[in-house]
Amino acid sequence: MKVRVIKVDSIWDYCRKNARAVPSFHIFLEKLKNCDWNNLNEIKTDFPKMSLVENCDKNRIVFDIGGNNYRVICDYNFYRNCCLYVAFIGTHAEYDKVDACTVQMY
Repeated sequence: MKVRVIKVDSIWDYCRKNARAVPSFHIFLEKLKNCDWNNLNEIKTDFPKMSLVENCDKNRIVFDIGGNNYRVICDYNFYRNCCLYVAFIGTHAEYDKVDACTVQMY
């Protein structure tokens, strides 16, 4: 299923405030345009450094962006298409300060 990013504007808002992040997030979003996922293994194939958030009530994954300089936490589902719901965007250091299971910036 083609990937649909919910709250993609949040990513661009983050980039407007953090200009150094623009190239990394541009690459990330361009890569997502070509993804067609039906399960977690397919996500892992396209994003090998992606990780699942364990012991969480939500279906969450973490993407390492820009050589691990940034992190994006997304809720996901595979209902009619693969949807990624952006929950957190930040630097690696900011990510270390949040609970990946409960954070909800957007």
